Amino acid sequence: MKNLIIVIYNDDRESKKGSNEDIISLQSVIKTSEAVERALIESNFKTLRIGLNSKNLIRTIEKIEESKPCLIFNLCEAFNGDSSLESNVAAVFELLNVAYTGSPPSVIGLTSDKEKTKQLLLQNNIPVPAGLSINTVQNLESGIWNLQFPLMVKPQSEDGSVGIDSNSVVFNFDSLKEKFEYITDRYSQPVIVEEFIDGREFNVSILGNNPPHIFPVAEIDYSKIPPNAPKILCYKSKWMKDSDSYRFTPSVCPAIISPEMKNGIKEVALKTFEITGCRDYARIDIRLDNNQTPFVLEVNANPDISIDAGVAESAKADGWSYNKLIKGIVITAIERFNGNKN
Repeated sequence: MKNLIIVIYNDDRESKKGSNEDIISLQSVIKTSEAVERALIESNFKTLRIGLNSKNLIRTIEKIEESKPCLIFNLCEAFNGDSSLESNVAAVFELLNVAYTGSPPSVIGLTSDKEKTKQLLLQNNIPVPAGLSINTVQNLESGIWNLQFPLMVKPQSEDGSVGIDSNSVVFNFDSLKEKFEYITDRYSQPVIVEEFIDGREFNVSILGNNPPHIFPVAEIDYSKIPPNAPKILCYKSKWMKDSDSYRFTPSVCPAIISPEMKNGIKEVALKTFEITGCRDYARIDIRLDNNQTPFVLEVNANPDISIDAGVAESAKADGWSYNKLIKGIVITAIERFNGNKN
């Protein structure tokens, strides 16, 4: 159908790993899908919203083939509670040769692996925190000799700050080992251990492909964080609105920075967007070190686009309504898909 957009999100009732709290981020996409659908309807698109799981996978594929949508709005961040399967959902859309929003499977897979992403950026002279991926306690003891405490410790293949809490910044080996064992036990994956950059933190939201449009730079305001607490966006900061961690880490957009700093941050973010192969929209998280050098922390290929999330807030600071943002993603994806066919 020429004007039909199918909004597909991960309909998850439980998380396959981690803690009980981790389901909050997985299920947040349900509200996002409702907001995206409203925005599309208000932009005169016809819509169909589907919560994807293993029970309706085949029927969803049949529905896509029957209805022939002009686009699938891909909001899937997992499949059956497993975030490592996110790229597989996009691969299904590739096999069906249907237009869909966001990055392709290869890019989702790359950016979901923090170690591979860091190595690619390093090869292209993009600054990233010094660190390494570790999968055993023995490697932990032998591998960190050239790293300087404090260190940041996080799962290698999770997003949305899953697995990150107030104890993720460690100042000695005993605390490092304890956090390492917690992550390997809960998340069954290698652990990223990297030098903690205790500087200002920014995120840069990007929309489009030829050329990409960069929204105003946003800064995480850590001024309310207690003096002895680490200045980080942990899981509670992003998802648990009743927590002090959430209240004490507001975003300021546009960030109050010099034009030179703004341009430097945007330049690094755009290079990162292009090097990693992101498309349609993305968010790049950056910190400044003591020399004001921008270091890339995370690459979010298909970031959260809920109404109150960073991408939407940055778009709002640029004069974009939420409806305009969602329509912009749609137009970008359709134009890219049609251009690739020509």
